[in-house]
Amino acid sequence: MDQSTAQNLDPETQKRLNSPLVNPNGLSAQNQTFLNLFVEKVERNEINLMQPSTLINHAVYDALAPDKQGKVDFDAVNLLSTLRNIYGLWKTYGVATYQIENMVHQVRLMKERLEEVSGDVYVV
Repeated sequence: MDQSTAQNLDPETQKRLNSPLVNPNGLSAQNQTFLNLFVEKVERNEINLMQPSTLINHAVYDALAPDKQGKVDFDAVNLLSTLRNIYGLWKTYGVATYQIENMVHQVRLMKERLEEVSGDVYVV
């Protein structure tokens, strides 16, 4: 589509094209619970999206061997990066778009996999 055609779109079509895609069935119960818990913890300042250590459950973390603590620290940085993206999209749209849904599912499964090795080491 050339630029002249794009300028001829009616406002309603343009609005629809700019709206995020949302799953009409919503998130799965597990993913919705995870998203709600995460957003609540961010908004209560229990999780700082710029500080990976706020994701860590120190009661479990402090009992780990130093090599496992290093792995948890590294993984917390990766988790927090995706969580920052999720929160930004959530604040922008206020609904669970397909993009949010996929990222929440990915983070939840990653967290569960990591905790199989280290225990309940993350607060989300």
